Amino acid sequence: MALALGPLILFSLNVLSAVVAFLTSYFAYRFERVADSPLLKAITVGFMLLGVGLLAEAGTSVALGQTLVDVLKSRVLAVLATFTYLSIQVLAYVIFAAGYCYVAFGRGWKVASAAILAVVSGRIVDFVGFYRFAVASYFVALVLLAFVVFQGVLIHSRSRSSFSLLVMLAFVLILLAHVVLLVSVIDLAGVLFLAGTVIQFLGFVSLLVFLVRSARVGPA
Repeated sequence: MALALGPLILFSLNVLSAVVAFLTSYFAYRFERVADSPLLKAITVGFMLLGVGLLAEAGTSVALGQTLVDVLKSRVLAVLATFTYLSIQVLAYVIFAAGYCYVAFGRGWKVASAAILAVVSGRIVDFVGFYRFAVASYFVALVLLAFVVFQGVLIHSRSRSSFSLLVMLAFVLILLAHVVLLVSVIDLAGVLFLAGTVIQFLGFVSLLVFLVRSARVGPA
């Protein structure tokens, strides 16, 4: 049975985003071996997890012939497939936030990361039911990304490097994507969900392009 247009577009975007995420992880790893940056370590692990999660989401679209929003409406196999994707996504953004904590707070990064995990765990546990879990997951991801962008602004204000600026701008795009995705999940709006996925893909691509450039010519 052929996929409907919406799930087909989402499947294609998720597969492309997963490929870009894995490439971003690879080039961050290569660059980290030269620059020895805790932020690059976080990007390496976080984007590897995002790639796995996006492949799981793509598989959901194929298996069910539905987007995440449609799954939320029908609840078909939702707990098995999409719960995994959302959990991996939140874990990836926790890792990004922890990486920025290390850069911003130095030795105090463990305390700051523990505080982030406490907030994340508390917010998710407060919600019961799959729809509420999905909303909570996107909300937590949005909070974590806002934290990452805020710390990125502070770090760039001190370092004034092109590395910190371009990484921050890529995360701004991903943050904007999650604003759209959160609204789409709350309103169960399929078109908005696709739009958010496109913006997220552009954020991934922008970070990958910068990392490829940096791995070749070195940080500016």
